[in-house]
Amino acid sequence: MKPPEQLKLFNFARKELIFSGEYQIMDFPELEKIASNKTDKVKVALAFSFENNRTPCLSGIISLSIAISCQRCLEDIVQDLKIDFNLGFIKNENQGVGLDSRFELYVTEDEELSTVELISDEVLLAIPMVPLHDYDCATYKDTEQVVEQEKQNPFAILKNIQIADEGEE
Repeated sequence: MKPPEQLKLFNFARKELIFSGEYQIMDFPELEKIASNKTDKVKVALAFSFENNRTPCLSGIISLSIAISCQRCLEDIVQDLKIDFNLGFIKNENQGVGLDSRFELYVTEDEELSTVELISDEVLLAIPMVPLHDYDCATYKDTEQVVEQEKQNPFAILKNIQIADEGEE
């Protein structure tokens, strides 16, 4: 069953619901802005649970290949991502005490979250901040030769100034 538009944290955790489905990159506005392969698939699997009888948690896997611009040459670079995440939804830091360390704490007052926004956030966190090819990009290399100029001493002009003899007046 494909995830609904809104994730009802407590309700889904109580029922231990599991969702899986496929999207396209263009279904995620934040990803569509940076990706050139907008029609490629994003596979999502989500499993809800209750931990410590009070904390709704979400374990998920997101798989996709996203084509983004190399920050050196601006050509596409394809990042194959498989994102495993475990989130524990809490309203304040104290609720996270005693929660298994595999869960990343997600502080929120909301009992519902947008599926698209949650998935987008996880993908954006997994993408390198400065995506670069693994090799030296061809267009990155400077093709102009560096010509070094002889530097002049800024005080060299002073040697041409003649000091007037004090005795000649």
